[in-house]
Amino acid sequence: MSAENKFLKARANLLIEQPFFGTLALRLKIVETDRVDTAATDGKHLFYNAKFVDKLTSHETMGLVAHEVMHCVLQHMTRRQERNPTVWNIAGDLKINGHLLDSGFILPEGGLVDKEHEYDEDSTEAVYAKLISEYTTPDGAMVDGIPLPTWGFVEDAGKNDVENVSGAQLESDWQVAVNQAAELAKAQGKLPGDIERIIGEVLQPLVDWRQVLWPFFTNTVRDEYTWRKPHRAYIGEDEYLPSMYNESCGTIAICVDISGSVSDAELQQFWSEIVAVAKETQPSKIICIGCDTEVRNVFEWEDLSALLEEPPEFEGGGGTNFSPCFEKIDELGEDIEACVYLTDLGSDDFGDEPYYPVLWVSTDKHLQAPWGETIYMEIN
Repeated sequence: MSAENKFLKARANLLIEQPFFGTLALRLKIVETDRVDTAATDGKHLFYNAKFVDKLTSHETMGLVAHEVMHCVLQHMTRRQERNPTVWNIAGDLKINGHLLDSGFILPEGGLVDKEHEYDEDSTEAVYAKLISEYTTPDGAMVDGIPLPTWGFVEDAGKNDVENVSGAQLESDWQVAVNQAAELAKAQGKLPGDIERIIGEVLQPLVDWRQVLWPFFTNTVRDEYTWRKPHRAYIGEDEYLPSMYNESCGTIAICVDISGSVSDAELQQFWSEIVAVAKETQPSKIICIGCDTEVRNVFEWEDLSALLEEPPEFEGGGGTNFSPCFEKIDELGEDIEACVYLTDLGSDDFGDEPYYPVLWVSTDKHLQAPWGETIYMEIN
């Protein structure tokens, strides 16, 4: 049987035995190529090397197709950003293959499996963050002796796409398709429980980040008594009484992840909205901090008419730590009303939760901060 016919038969068998995977496999155009040694997907195609597929059994071929489908289900083709592609593939395989084995699939020999279930509760990004320092040298080169994927790779969306479909559109299309395929499989009683759990994050609806950003700022504009700021007129008399907020808000902190994970387009869209909401709410002061592994830039505006319509010039490009930004705010000694942090959340270094509310505007919708409120940005 030819490699192409093996794939066609595998898809047909999946439609009967595992309809969730079979339905989604139909979305991928099967392409034979010598460009890949085994198989790969970019979210629109399933590329395969005939010499590799010829050696597989029919059940292994089904497992291979399901593996590539899961890369698409978890949107690995759009989530890599600037991460090391090899380590990203390793992280993706560790998230996928164990679940496929638990769902009854037989996989080609040599697949990477999280046998100890070490990463069950982690996102692919979190798995990557745990692996990257162990698997690469400081200059980014791969170290020797690590367990490398031997088959079933994921490529970045758009790499082979002459139609130039945006990553956001591809993600949206797959989200709809995953929802439909899951409902179909459920109706037939053939959606593996393990798979249902891990696709939950894909089916979560996104809220327009601007719809949350504006109330977050305007909620700091209030005319009421507060105990956090005592009435200064009575402090000298040893009386602790509340003071009255006026109709404008106080000092606002704007923190920007400048590690290179936030694109210019995302920063521009974020900054435009920040300027608009600041001019509406009239904070007494805006402090803007650029931070990668440490604070690189601090900008301050008290005269909002001088607030830049374009983002300020940041200097960065290193790794990512969040705690230095909050330490800098403490060091400045300002009474912060609220803080907004633009980032991809690609770090575990959050530090302690401050007394003021923090809104994380994440460019990666698959991660969530351990405290504060997290919303997700998508490019218009």
